Amino acid sequence: MKPLKRENLFEQLNRARRTLELPDRASIKQIKDKYRELSKIWHPDHCMDAPEKCRQMQQRLNEAYAVLMNYCSSFQYSFRKEDVEAYSSGEDFWWKHFGEF
Repeated sequence: MKPLKRENLFEQLNRARRTLELPDRASIKQIKDKYRELSKIWHPDHCMDAPEKCRQMQQRLNEAYAVLMNYCSSFQYSFRKEDVEAYSSGEDFWWKHFGEF
């Protein structure tokens, strides 16, 4: 018997991202908001048209959310000055380079 191929991390994250209808980049807040938005639609207590389909979709949403939150919770944020400045906003860049007139 052939061993099952384990899905790589990127494939898991990409599938979860698509399930939650997220863009390629999303903040934790965006992930939570989208999960809540879709859960209001698909939760079996609110979706009476096709209870089994709703139950299955809510399960997929729960799994996708868990995959993304697990990935995000293991991310290490940098608070070093160089890293913060490297990802500063356009407004921060302006003030740093041109200051106040």
